[in-house]
Amino acid sequence: MEIAERVVIDVDRCVECKACFAACYYGHRREPIVNFGRTGQVQFPLICRQCDEPTCVDACPYEAMFIDEHGIVKRSLPLCRGCGSCVTACPFGTVTPEMYKHQVPECDLCEDLVLEGGLPRCVAACSGGALQFIEISEAQLEEQGLYAISGRTIGHDPWKRR
Repeated sequence: MEIAERVVIDVDRCVECKACFAACYYGHRREPIVNFGRTGQVQFPLICRQCDEPTCVDACPYEAMFIDEHGIVKRSLPLCRGCGSCVTACPFGTVTPEMYKHQVPECDLCEDLVLEGGLPRCVAACSGGALQFIEISEAQLEEQGLYAISGRTIGHDPWKRR
Protein backbone atom coordinates (compact mmCIF):
# COMPACT_ATOMS: atom_id res chain seq x y z
CA MET A 1 0.00 0.00 0.00
CA GLU A 2 1.47 3.34 -1.07
CA ILE A 3 1.30 5.94 1.69
CA ALA A 4 1.94 9.60 1.01
CA GLU A 5 2.20 12.71 3.11
CA ARG A 6 -0.56 14.83 1.65
CA VAL A 7 -2.54 18.00 2.09
CA VAL A 8 -6.10 16.69 2.17
CA ILE A 9 -9.42 18.50 2.26
CA ASP A 10 -12.74 17.63 3.79
CA VAL A 11 -14.96 19.67 1.44
CA ASP A 12 -17.82 19.54 3.94
CA ARG A 13 -15.71 21.60 6.38
CA CYS A 14 -14.45 24.16 3.83
CA VAL A 15 -16.10 27.55 4.40
CA GLU A 16 -14.48 29.09 1.29
CA CYS A 17 -12.77 31.78 3.38
CA LYS A 18 -9.59 31.64 1.24
CA ALA A 19 -7.35 31.96 4.30
CA CYS A 20 -5.26 29.18 2.73
CA PHE A 21 -4.74 31.35 -0.34
CA ALA A 22 -3.76 34.39 1.73
CA ALA A 23 -1.29 32.46 3.91
CA CYS A 24 0.34 30.89 0.86
CA TYR A 25 0.38 34.13 -1.13
CA TYR A 26 2.06 36.20 1.58
CA GLY A 27 4.37 33.36 2.63
CA HIS A 28 5.72 32.90 -0.91
CA ARG A 29 6.76 36.36 -2.09
CA ARG A 30 3.20 37.21 -3.15
CA GLU A 31 3.04 34.50 -5.79
CA PRO A 32 -0.45 32.99 -6.28
CA ILE A 33 0.31 29.28 -5.66
CA VAL A 34 -3.07 28.12 -4.27
CA ASN A 35 -5.81 28.18 -6.89
CA PHE A 36 -9.48 27.29 -6.56
CA GLY A 37 -11.68 24.73 -8.26
CA ARG A 38 -15.39 24.12 -8.08
CA THR A 39 -17.38 20.94 -7.77
CA GLY A 40 -21.13 21.49 -7.73
CA GLN A 41 -21.81 24.29 -5.27
CA VAL A 42 -18.48 23.95 -3.43
CA GLN A 43 -15.33 25.92 -4.22
CA PHE A 44 -12.12 24.42 -2.80
CA PRO A 45 -8.36 25.03 -2.94
CA LEU A 46 -6.21 23.34 -5.58
CA ILE A 47 -2.53 22.83 -4.84
CA CYS A 48 0.22 21.02 -6.75
CA ARG A 49 -0.16 17.29 -6.06
CA GLN A 50 3.61 16.66 -6.09
CA CYS A 51 3.26 13.68 -8.45
CA ASP A 52 5.73 10.79 -8.32
CA GLU A 53 6.22 11.14 -12.08
CA PRO A 54 5.35 14.81 -12.71
CA THR A 55 4.33 15.52 -16.29
CA CYS A 56 5.05 19.23 -15.74
CA VAL A 57 8.74 18.41 -15.23
CA ASP A 58 8.86 16.27 -18.37
CA ALA A 59 7.02 18.92 -20.41
CA CYS A 60 9.22 21.90 -19.49
CA PRO A 61 11.50 22.71 -22.45
CA TYR A 62 13.67 25.05 -20.33
CA GLU A 63 14.29 22.62 -17.45
CA ALA A 64 12.74 25.14 -15.08
CA MET A 65 10.59 22.44 -13.47
CA PHE A 66 12.61 19.88 -11.50
CA ILE A 67 12.55 17.50 -8.55
CA ASP A 68 14.84 18.55 -5.69
CA GLU A 69 16.88 16.34 -3.35
CA HIS A 70 13.85 15.93 -1.03
CA GLY A 71 11.61 14.72 -3.86
CA ILE A 72 9.69 18.00 -4.09
CA VAL A 73 8.58 19.28 -7.50
CA LYS A 74 9.88 22.84 -7.82
CA ARG A 75 10.33 25.58 -10.37
CA SER A 76 13.51 27.53 -11.02
CA LEU A 77 12.43 31.15 -11.25
CA PRO A 78 15.40 32.25 -13.42
CA LEU A 79 14.85 29.43 -15.93
CA CYS A 80 11.06 29.73 -16.26
CA ARG A 81 10.01 31.54 -19.45
CA GLY A 82 6.26 31.28 -18.84
CA CYS A 83 5.72 29.18 -21.97
CA GLY A 84 2.82 27.27 -20.40
CA SER A 85 4.04 23.75 -21.22
CA CYS A 86 3.65 22.73 -17.59
CA VAL A 87 0.12 24.17 -17.55
CA THR A 88 -0.88 21.99 -20.49
CA ALA A 89 0.84 18.91 -19.05
CA CYS A 90 -0.71 18.98 -15.56
CA PRO A 91 -3.56 16.43 -15.52
CA PHE A 92 -5.02 17.87 -12.28
CA GLY A 93 -5.33 21.49 -13.38
CA THR A 94 -3.27 22.73 -10.45
CA VAL A 95 -0.73 24.51 -12.63
CA THR A 96 -2.76 27.31 -14.14
CA PRO A 97 -2.14 29.94 -16.81
CA GLU A 98 -2.45 32.80 -14.32
CA MET A 99 1.19 33.74 -14.23
CA TYR A 100 3.12 36.00 -11.95
CA LYS A 101 5.63 38.04 -13.93
CA HIS A 102 5.14 35.57 -16.81
CA GLN A 103 6.28 32.66 -14.66
CA VAL A 104 4.22 29.75 -13.40
CA PRO A 105 4.27 29.41 -9.59
CA GLU A 106 4.71 25.95 -8.07
CA CYS A 107 3.81 24.60 -4.63
CA ASP A 108 6.77 23.43 -2.52
CA LEU A 109 4.60 22.14 0.35
CA CYS A 110 6.17 24.90 2.48
CA GLU A 111 9.36 22.90 2.73
CA ASP A 112 10.92 25.62 4.91
CA LEU A 113 8.31 24.96 7.62
CA VAL A 114 7.75 21.22 7.16
CA LEU A 115 11.48 20.41 7.45
CA GLU A 116 11.34 22.00 10.91
CA GLY A 117 8.30 19.92 11.92
CA GLY A 118 5.68 22.54 11.03
CA LEU A 119 2.70 22.50 8.71
CA PRO A 120 2.26 23.93 5.22
CA ARG A 121 0.98 27.51 5.46
CA CYS A 122 -2.37 26.70 3.86
CA VAL A 123 -3.08 23.99 6.45
CA ALA A 124 -2.01 26.14 9.40
CA ALA A 125 -4.28 28.98 8.23
CA CYS A 126 -7.39 26.85 7.65
CA SER A 127 -9.84 28.11 10.27
CA GLY A 128 -12.49 25.50 9.52
CA GLY A 129 -10.14 22.53 9.86
CA ALA A 130 -10.91 21.47 6.29
CA LEU A 131 -7.22 21.15 5.36
CA GLN A 132 -4.94 18.59 7.02
CA PHE A 133 -1.36 17.48 6.36
CA ILE A 134 -1.28 13.76 7.09
CA GLU A 135 0.22 10.43 6.04
CA ILE A 136 -2.52 8.55 4.21
CA SER A 137 -3.01 6.05 1.38
CA GLU A 138 -5.40 6.47 -1.55
CA ALA A 139 -7.65 3.77 -0.06
CA GLN A 140 -7.81 5.55 3.29
CA LEU A 141 -8.69 8.82 1.56
CA GLU A 142 -11.75 7.20 0.02
CA GLU A 143 -12.76 5.49 3.27
CA GLN A 144 -12.60 8.77 5.19
CA GLY A 145 -14.29 10.89 2.51
CA LEU A 146 -11.22 13.10 2.03
CA TYR A 147 -9.63 14.39 -1.16
CA ALA A 148 -5.89 14.81 -1.71
CA ILE A 149 -5.06 18.25 -3.04
CA SER A 150 -1.29 17.96 -2.65
CA GLY A 151 1.24 15.47 -1.40
CA ARG A 152 4.23 13.29 -2.01
CA THR A 153 5.00 9.60 -1.71
CA ILE A 154 6.77 8.57 1.45
CA GLY A 155 9.76 6.34 0.88
CA HIS A 156 12.79 7.40 2.86
CA ASP A 157 10.85 10.24 4.58
CA PRO A 158 13.00 13.18 3.47
CA TRP A 159 11.11 15.52 5.82
CA LYS A 160 12.85 13.93 8.82
CA ARG A 161 10.47 15.36 11.41
CA ARG A 162 11.96 15.97 14.82
